[in-house]
Amino acid sequence: MMNDTGLFQNLAHLSDVHLPPMGALSPKAFLGKRALSVLSWKRRRSRLHALRTAQAVMDDIAAFAPDAIADTGDLTNFGLAQEFSQAADWLERMPAPTVVVPGNHDAMTSGARKQALAAWNRWTAPRVEDFPFVRRIGNIALIGVCSAVASPPLMAYGHVDSDQAARLRKILEVTRDACRIVLIHHPVTPGLVPWRKSLLGWRHVANALKEAGAELVLHGHSHCATIRFIPDTSIPLIATPSASLMSDEPDRAAGWNAFRVVTEANYWRIEMTRRRMTETGEFISSGQITWLRPRVPAQNAPAVPDVFDTPSMPVYQHAVGA
Repeated sequence: MMNDTGLFQNLAHLSDVHLPPMGALSPKAFLGKRALSVLSWKRRRSRLHALRTAQAVMDDIAAFAPDAIADTGDLTNFGLAQEFSQAADWLERMPAPTVVVPGNHDAMTSGARKQALAAWNRWTAPRVEDFPFVRRIGNIALIGVCSAVASPPLMAYGHVDSDQAARLRKILEVTRDACRIVLIHHPVTPGLVPWRKSLLGWRHVANALKEAGAELVLHGHSHCATIRFIPDTSIPLIATPSASLMSDEPDRAAGWNAFRVVTEANYWRIEMTRRRMTETGEFISSGQITWLRPRVPAQNAPAVPDVFDTPSMPVYQHAVGA
């Protein structure tokens, strides 16, 4: 573990790629809740989400040369096995070690979430009971929380129960020597999205964060670039738009967030730049902000138990600077 003052690491955050499905859809796509999603896709969403846009985002991320990439879910549209395989191919081509948490579209129906985790176990926890999980990459601890659950038709809410929140609090406590960045699909605050799309049990997560602390929380789901704070804390809650959405609204246009985490003697200096795709297909930096987050020296923090590692995932710590 590197703790040299002045060391910096680059982190890219993208979300809601909603990869357009390749080939004919499985017959399962026309059953139950999926049928409504297919109708929405054919009527409107297929004209807004483009693979070439998502590829342009990936290319822009590659130019940033990140040490790690955080993907906060919704790689798919209908939660089909063929989409999970397509998304795995997409993740294979990421330009840096990538950590993923699933979104509501990846858990469209009962059983879909299990399929998604099995297909993506190189980049996420292989089972829902393994959440939260932590991946240490240099001085950064990426902590994945699962909010993706199957919801009724016309609903897209998430849920985190008290047990997962309790495990999150423990992980946050034992990783105090690292820059702790929590990944979750749904926003951990009320009001950013309609109730039917909100995070049920958000207070469980917010309380764990309030009690144990964290440096950042990254999410997707809203398809909008926003910066809020976890309620009753100074922990930034940051969203990035869909990585494939073509929009003339600047806060919704396809893009991603670039972070530079600098290790200083008494704090983490976290610099964020919003990267946005213009109507001409070029990427520009549209907004920058810096946070100073208190840092706990390694000698004052307990070691991370092995139980929080996911053996099937590659250990990325050695990849910093590669």
